[in-house]
Amino acid sequence: MASLTNHCFFIFLLVISSFFFAQAETSPFYSIYSFGDSDSASTSDHLAAVLGLPSLQHYTKEGVEFESGISFMTPGATVMSPFSFIKNGIPAPQQSHHSQISAFMKLFYKDCFSFHDCGRNKVLQKAIVFMDQPGFNDYKHSLLHTKSISEVSKLVPDVVETIKSSIEQLIKDAEAKHFVVSGIIPIGCLPGFRTMFPDNSRKIQCHKGLNLFATLHNDHLWQALEELRLKYPEVEIIYTDYFKGFMAVLHNHAFLGFKTKTLMKVCCGSTGSGPFNFDPLRQCGEKGAVACSDRASHIHWDGYRLTPEASKNMIDTLFSKNGFVFPEFKFSTNHHTAAAERHRSKVYGRFRDGLRHLLELHANNVVDY
Repeated sequence: MASLTNHCFFIFLLVISSFFFAQAETSPFYSIYSFGDSDSASTSDHLAAVLGLPSLQHYTKEGVEFESGISFMTPGATVMSPFSFIKNGIPAPQQSHHSQISAFMKLFYKDCFSFHDCGRNKVLQKAIVFMDQPGFNDYKHSLLHTKSISEVSKLVPDVVETIKSSIEQLIKDAEAKHFVVSGIIPIGCLPGFRTMFPDNSRKIQCHKGLNLFATLHNDHLWQALEELRLKYPEVEIIYTDYFKGFMAVLHNHAFLGFKTKTLMKVCCGSTGSGPFNFDPLRQCGEKGAVACSDRASHIHWDGYRLTPEASKNMIDTLFSKNGFVFPEFKFSTNHHTAAAERHRSKVYGRFRDGLRHLLELHANNVVDY
């Protein structure tokens, strides 16, 4: 009965999604500007498809046109500056979110006729600024350098504050009017992190402590976005719940074509290496790693990335059912809905201290998905 219910649920999603795609043809948006990790660039292309917009060009491409939408994503980009990592005893990463914002502003000003005309530039008023899982790489980088979950949780306020500052910079300097900012997915379900924090069980499980950590980050991010909404009521700031969207895909994997026997296994990795086919010493792209022949039946491409098929299903889920995007995409302002969302965010904020306490208690526990 539960399986039948799940199947009916996703048939409903597909019907609604088809309706949404038809509506997307009349989308008021002209383009998307994306920031994040280029290793997950397919997510921004899926979002563009949902909104009826063309795929993004990368900013390094010769002759790229600002008005057409651009990806500023770079490999392994973190939100915090290199100095912030060094200050916390963590080696500095190679790429940062700041360099992406700088590249954006450079092209933005280049597109203007002169510096003084930029304030009247209307391109971004009909564009979406998309920030894909900002903060994910900060936590990944920190956990990979032997930091514990509880230690890394102390970085959350700085990470979220940097995300908030980046959004505010784009509002003030480029007059951006529409933002889509995602939370992070339940990292306790990713093979790379599950290998990093092993347990003795052979069951399909997600790590409870890591998922609580992801929830902690997402709650802080929600509050930061709400503060920006209150400060800039004329700006649309959408939060997309990747955590909830990913779990919907995971729970309904069979109907979506993902095999149960490979549910927590990577497609590109080291065959036979533990329960996840993941070996941190032989990762995808390195000598000894191989890619599976049936990628479409896998959710995980490697230890930390989803397959394009899983990403597409997650994005489709986010934008085809209420409850995954806050506030819902509305092209005319509904003040009553906005007030309700503000009230809800205050309620969510009360759980923050409780989440931090649970994080300490369950840092080494696992939980069935």
